[in-house]
Amino acid sequence: MTDSGDLPRREMHPDEMDIEDLLWSRRHQFIENAHSLLSHHPPSLYGHCLRLSLGSHSVYFCGRCSGIYGGLGLGIIVLLAVNVRLEPSWAWFFGAVVVGFATVIDWSTQRLSPRKTTVRTRALTGLMSGLSLAVIFVLGDIIYILVALSIMLGTIAVVSIVESRMTRTSSF
Repeated sequence: MTDSGDLPRREMHPDEMDIEDLLWSRRHQFIENAHSLLSHHPPSLYGHCLRLSLGSHSVYFCGRCSGIYGGLGLGIIVLLAVNVRLEPSWAWFFGAVVVGFATVIDWSTQRLSPRKTTVRTRALTGLMSGLSLAVIFVLGDIIYILVALSIMLGTIAVVSIVESRMTRTSSF
């Protein structure tokens, strides 16, 4: 049997790899980049992802980010379609920050302790944050948006510093 008009292929031992399996092409690079954008987790951490099967292929989406983007989109659509009055705005903002903090707690406790969450928990807390972000964006107050972004940035910074110190301490 010939392969593309080449010489006949010899039978390979199950432990052998075909040289073509080792060649990296632009197609492979595109697929790898798409996987990174959608899941931003290495294959060893696909347990953090939602899996969508398309025929014989699977596409992985970060569970938490899927919840955030889904909640943000759904929240904006519902808030604008139903014409919800967000008054007083400071109460809605405060409530949104409190509800959105579920993701911060889930993420930070997973980063800083042996605790592991399920993809369902990640998606649910992400959904809560997405809905909270929708409220903040629909409020349309730049101060609220900047405060929310500052809280998110501050949380990431604090967790990164603590995680770095924990890593340094455990390596001695």
